[in-house]
Amino acid sequence: MRRLQKKPLPRAFFWIAATLIVSVLCAALFVAYTVTQRSNLAQQQLRHDIVLRGADAVGLSFNTALKREWDSLHAVARNISNSSKPEIDGFMDAVAQTGGQVAWSGFADLGGKIVSGSNRLREGQDVNERRWFREGLRQPNVGNVFASSSLERDDNDRKQRLLNLSTPVFDEQTGEVTGVVTYSLRMAWVQTFLTRAREQLNIDVVVQNREGETIVDTRDTARELPEAAVAQASLGRDLPGTFQMLDQADGLYAFSPNFVSDELPDFGWRVFAVLDSSRLINGVPQLLQSSVIAVSIAAIFVLLATLTVARVVLRPLEDLVTTATGMAEAEFSYPRESRSSREAVDLSRALARIQATLALHQQGTADGPPSLRLLENGADVAPIKHSDPSDKNSDKTWKQNPTRRKS
Repeated sequence: MRRLQKKPLPRAFFWIAATLIVSVLCAALFVAYTVTQRSNLAQQQLRHDIVLRGADAVGLSFNTALKREWDSLHAVARNISNSSKPEIDGFMDAVAQTGGQVAWSGFADLGGKIVSGSNRLREGQDVNERRWFREGLRQPNVGNVFASSSLERDDNDRKQRLLNLSTPVFDEQTGEVTGVVTYSLRMAWVQTFLTRAREQLNIDVVVQNREGETIVDTRDTARELPEAAVAQASLGRDLPGTFQMLDQADGLYAFSPNFVSDELPDFGWRVFAVLDSSRLINGVPQLLQSSVIAVSIAAIFVLLATLTVARVVLRPLEDLVTTATGMAEAEFSYPRESRSSREAVDLSRALARIQATLALHQQGTADGPPSLRLLENGADVAPIKHSDPSDKNSDKTWKQNPTRRKS
């Protein structure tokens, strides 16, 4: 029965190359995965910081503008306490003509009758039932947003939406309340102000009133806020100095309970800062691509350098293995000494000593009758007894079976 031949084992260089390639590939995948995860986390944190800083910047500028109108309201209240009707009319007209923020301003006495109004509008009207008047007699007050029927319509032929700010007027001598002065702020001005801030900071602002109705929305397409964002706003409304973050498919939402400064009265507004993810440049693909290229170049360099060194080290060992194999088959050739590594040097020297020993042994057997014959089939032969050199049969036998040598 014919014996099956075993397949030759791969060379050491193949094992080193295969192991190195697999290791470098695994390391490259690990680096790419780690870079991707870290980049995503860093980008998410950056988006949160953008919303936080952007909402702070919008809130700061908006509060500055509101504070200016609020201070102006109190300044007018102090100046008209003991003024005549013409003087009060001058103040009311000046307020309505400055900047366009105030659509109308007026002064009502304790009886709820409007004594003076901008451009003489609504003078003599009874406002006893108006919230701005009733609340304004007690303390500075901010009303709700409403649509005015008394003012002219806007450019789109719609009623102007206004926000009343009111404060009591005190007598300078007695300190008693003599009436209420009010500013009617245009919500169109608020919308324009926040829209300009959005164009500069890429942060949209959505403002809701106490009833949850949207009164300002700077987004290109107005839509309902996510229920989760509204719920978080309801729970975190009384938490000062906090932002509630909520990632959604259409953007990042942040509820800012302190959008309106504590120096101003409670507006009753819920303000949301919205970051549209489509406006941001996603740097993760470019970073991942750069990382893959860098890792690939490094991997190729490592592979080439390691395989070159492995080839330099293993090539002399392969030659020495060939020499040792030849010695096992009685083909003696002096091994070439290698200095590629300490192991190669030691092996070449050891083979040289073995070769020299075998050469001396062969030389000794060549000078006299051999005690052991090395046949091609590797079989041992019984030793031949010494005989007389003149014995022809012995001499004939010796000549027919000489020991193989390779000089």
